[in-house]
Amino acid sequence: MIRLLPTLLLLVLALAAPARAEFPEAGRPVTVIVPYPPGGGSDISARSLAPVLEGELGVPVVIVNRPGANPQIGLTQTARARPDGYTLCYGLWPSTITLYLDPSRNAGFTRESFTPLAMHVIDPGSIIVRADSPLRSLADLIAAARSRPGDLRVSDPGILSWEHLASIALQKQHGLTVNQVHYQGSAPALVALLAGETEVALVATGTAMAQSRAGTARTLAVLDDHESTYLPGVPTAAAQGTRIVTGSARGFIAPAGLPAEVEARLAQALERAITSPEHRQKMQELGLPIRFMGPEEFRRYWTAEEASLAPLVHEVVGSGAAN
Repeated sequence: MIRLLPTLLLLVLALAAPARAEFPEAGRPVTVIVPYPPGGGSDISARSLAPVLEGELGVPVVIVNRPGANPQIGLTQTARARPDGYTLCYGLWPSTITLYLDPSRNAGFTRESFTPLAMHVIDPGSIIVRADSPLRSLADLIAAARSRPGDLRVSDPGILSWEHLASIALQKQHGLTVNQVHYQGSAPALVALLAGETEVALVATGTAMAQSRAGTARTLAVLDDHESTYLPGVPTAAAQGTRIVTGSARGFIAPAGLPAEVEARLAQALERAITSPEHRQKMQELGLPIRFMGPEEFRRYWTAEEASLAPLVHEVVGSGAAN
């Protein structure tokens, strides 16, 4: 009997221990932080998926905008959140990477601070002007910048965003200097162009398509290897003598330390939501190209992008090249 006491004690303790609640708990919402202002491409993309993801998880999915410091505030909040699956973030690459590669930002997080869950969209970049702009081609833009050194106003959603880095690449290739104007998010940068505060903007192709359909902007070039089906007839930058291939990637991440079973549940729900016919149709209408990646592929993509961007970021930061 004495020999049975340890076994009985362990059994009693196991029965007394509270069972881990199944994820997600009924009625408990999952919050998705969008670290950008409302109305931009990231906000639109995340909100388009939320209703479908709700159906897969069976609980409310709440989108919360946490803009600021492009997009350091929202990412910091995510990195510090409890890793229980109820706080996710809809991040943007390469901005997430360039934040922590820039030592002046003191980001307080790195790639290891997050759990990649699902890549959602990879949207090639475009160069646009207002519909009434005299600039009708990339050659016109280059000529205007060359004739007005440091004066042509180009808007981007923040220092070291892909838009900023693409503008630097354009200037370096053609020996130009522009007046680079930084905003806090893609929506304010676009509004600045449409209001006439700036003359040129670099935006995601989905945004360029929407503005083209609205008759408010003209696309001068697509920053991809091939022309976009969303902007038929618009040549690539490469076809116009400028080799720039870049854009924005958007995906879902969680804080590091997520329990394996929670990660698996979220990854599965995200895959089903992102690849559902309902969502594909919605994204087609928005001009946002789905590029799904699961956790492992997403992790490899992130690592490769970081290795590729590090030299350029260090060059820009080291030279203090805000333009």
